[in-house]
Amino acid sequence: MSDSRLISEEYTEIGNKLIQMMPELKELKESDVQIIFLASDAEKKSGGKIIFGQCEKVAEKYKWGIPCDFTITVFEPNVEEFSDKQIQILLFHELLHIGFNDKGDPYVRPHD
Repeated sequence: MSDSRLISEEYTEIGNKLIQMMPELKELKESDVQIIFLASDAEKKSGGKIIFGQCEKVAEKYKWGIPCDFTITVFEPNVEEFSDKQIQILLFHELLHIGFNDKGDPYVRPHD
């Protein structure tokens, strides 16, 4: 199964608007964290569950080729029926996974 990922201008625009307007993302707005929003052509599943989106921290060893701190990927075959509002909610959810420890270092906050 292929998983081609491309930078999405649409998701970037939505994500950046969410960061600017949502009070829950204030810490992210005030940080210098760089996020790349990606669209994937893969139908991702995990443990029998459909995965709509995923937030990943970029490992230091890959930053030479992926110039950001995090990627947020939307698995497009799994969101084909989503409304614009549902896409916004998905991206907001993925952005909430970006947290900061006591030292201010960013990390991926797990699901609770």
